[in-house]
Amino acid sequence: MLYSAAKIGLGRILVRRYAMSRSWLVVVVAALALALSSLAVRAQSIAPIGNLDCNGYSKIQRPLKAQQVCADFILGYDQRGYDNGHYVGHDEPDIRFISTKPHSGNNIQWQFTLPRERPLPATQSFENFTTFWFSMALCDPNSFPNGACIPDSDQNNPNDAGSAILELQFYPPGFFPVITQVSCDKTHWCAALNIDSVEMTSSRVNPNCAEPVNFAFIQKNGVPTGPPGPGNANFKTITPNAQTLLMNQGDQIRVTIKDTSAGLLTMVEDLTTKQTGSMVASAAKGFQNTDPTTCRTKTFSFHPEYDTAKFANFVVWATLQANLNFAMEIGHFTPGADGDGDADDAPCFSGPTLAGCTGADTDFDGTSYRRDWPDGTLANATSIAIRSVKGDGIGPLSFSANSGKYDQPFPIVQFETDVAGSEATCQPNGVGCIVPPKPARFYPFFAVTRTPTCALLFGNFNGLGIDNFGGDAQYGAPNLAHSFGQNTSGPVTNPCIP
Repeated sequence: MLYSAAKIGLGRILVRRYAMSRSWLVVVVAALALALSSLAVRAQSIAPIGNLDCNGYSKIQRPLKAQQVCADFILGYDQRGYDNGHYVGHDEPDIRFISTKPHSGNNIQWQFTLPRERPLPATQSFENFTTFWFSMALCDPNSFPNGACIPDSDQNNPNDAGSAILELQFYPPGFFPVITQVSCDKTHWCAALNIDSVEMTSSRVNPNCAEPVNFAFIQKNGVPTGPPGPGNANFKTITPNAQTLLMNQGDQIRVTIKDTSAGLLTMVEDLTTKQTGSMVASAAKGFQNTDPTTCRTKTFSFHPEYDTAKFANFVVWATLQANLNFAMEIGHFTPGADGDGDADDAPCFSGPTLAGCTGADTDFDGTSYRRDWPDGTLANATSIAIRSVKGDGIGPLSFSANSGKYDQPFPIVQFETDVAGSEATCQPNGVGCIVPPKPARFYPFFAVTRTPTCALLFGNFNGLGIDNFGGDAQYGAPNLAHSFGQNTSGPVTNPCIP
């Protein structure tokens, strides 16, 4: 009896244990199913088309556009920028503005005159450059070098603090297949906020989201046309609407770029038409940053990285020493329905103004490398003319807390170009890094005119009343201290400060 009872008791224990193990198994299976489901949901949450890679080579997502205007990055001093095996460098002659004044890195104003097109067969602006842009270094702890950053602070070490780069891009009229983001229509200028980050560790970029970009047109009502973040951007994002600020050729423009509690504010005032557009790079507007490992995005408010624009404050992953810069984005257009048939020509379009191709012109045979730049004649469009808000000097002015005005000029400038990074002859020791590159027929340059007031021009300006800083000689020698493929003049005194 006792034996039988013991057997029964043991049996009950085994049954209970079996039941418990079965329940545990059910729980484990359910948890595993939930985890797999969660992974599936996470995988599905990355849209098949979007802006996770500005260059268009993501392995998990197709780009919204065949061509975008992206920030040029490097993989290290002696390595050109490659994205999934594709060289993504391009040509950006620029001028950098340097100042140690408080707020020179986070609260500035520019003032300039937009170019005016001449009737065909004159060279159109879009043949020479796809955009010009104004930049500012921004704080993004998820971007290389992936370190914590303090907004609006010179305590940030450029080699440790994560950085993104703002490019406020202005698009010339006349060449506007929507997938190329070149123009808004045939006659007007428009502008857009572009914020580029780079997702890489050491010298390896994430093949799924190498260079995510936030994109938003400058809008009269301040509302993006579509989601600006790289993770949820769609075709509305890249399509102008009735609220997009359109500017006439030759209009006087004032641009204010400053930090606010909500995020970076960019305001564009058309002083000729009295219309204003703006955009705030805030989480509330849908801006995002990107996880450098998983490529998942989350809402994020961007703020300037530095308080000042001193020499050491710049974005280390950018080919140019970029913080407060003005650049001409050249080398993207080759005329003709199929260019000249070179591999670097595509994609190609039939118009609407002229047939041409907008690939990266790495063999330097397109319109950008001919003598058809603005030169004061009717054969070409006019040049942008950058003055200052107070009408004296060139370039931006920073805000002064003492006066409450934008009245602080930038005393130092630096001419730069990264064209050598696209030259087959350019070596890490600087040999073969020449301007103009071979076989270009010409290379455009900055110049200053002082009649009636100082203005910074770009193109092919020479002669009486013009200071062109030696033409192509202004770009100086290869900069062996920063990045492979960059030429720089070194610091130069701003030519128009009294």
